[in-house]
Amino acid sequence: MNIDFLNNTATVLPVLVGAAIIALTIYSFWRIGLVGLFRRVSEIINGGENAIIDAISAITPYLVPVIPAYLTFFHVHDPQGMNFPVEIAWTSAIVVEFLGMSSMATTIRFWRNNQRYKSDKNQAPFWLALGTYIFYLAVTMTVNVLLEVESGTRTPTVIWSIGLFSSLSVPSGVIISIRSIYREMLDERNAPKQQANNSQPKQEQPKPPKEQKQKHASDFAPQIVAMLDKTWANEKRVLAPKEITARLKLDHNTAKGYVSTKTTEWRAQNNIPKDGSAPSSKFTI
Repeated sequence: MNIDFLNNTATVLPVLVGAAIIALTIYSFWRIGLVGLFRRVSEIINGGENAIIDAISAITPYLVPVIPAYLTFFHVHDPQGMNFPVEIAWTSAIVVEFLGMSSMATTIRFWRNNQRYKSDKNQAPFWLALGTYIFYLAVTMTVNVLLEVESGTRTPTVIWSIGLFSSLSVPSGVIISIRSIYREMLDERNAPKQQANNSQPKQEQPKPPKEQKQKHASDFAPQIVAMLDKTWANEKRVLAPKEITARLKLDHNTAKGYVSTKTTEWRAQNNIPKDGSAPSSKFTI
């Protein structure tokens, strides 16, 4: 390979990037297959498209008033127009556009409020807000259109275009307002779900099981004697320690010593030999 080619970063870098993309595509195809790969690419593109459109929809309406603001500045600062100083001209342009955006937003909010609440006490002054916006349009059109007509330096088509540019604050104000209202609607729609989630009782953490009190064979002395008596009376045999611990659900290895001792004592008290051949008079019928 030519050394000059390797040293040329502007040439090598696109090659490396292309090779990396091809390798990633092959690897993705090998991992998830062709359908899965296209589905994954489609999800990425759709997600990015939605994010871009949402960002454009949120930012653009705030940039639109720049055009009518500039037209207002030009006509109030133009010596053939109102001949305002630069500072006053810019202030006039900014104030007029802010007035237009705020009056449009207020008008739409008041209209929505009046649609939701029909009682007189909850009615907002919709017509007053609308009148403010109409006054803003009258100021804008007068400054940007009628001054052009009065000067007579531009053709009717240009003046018409200036009028349309001056009215761009109308759709921008509408978009800003309805997006704000839509966010409020989403918040109201999701509020019951959030309240339901907050009102659900928190799952109590399971309490650790209480440690069971260890059973001691000595605690069952009366039961051991009763079991020995009953078995001897009915079956003429002596219970083995393992049988006793099993019936009492005791750990045999731990309890067998006490049970054996208790059984030996019981044998002695009832004159029962170890082989059980001579029954005690206590059990003789």
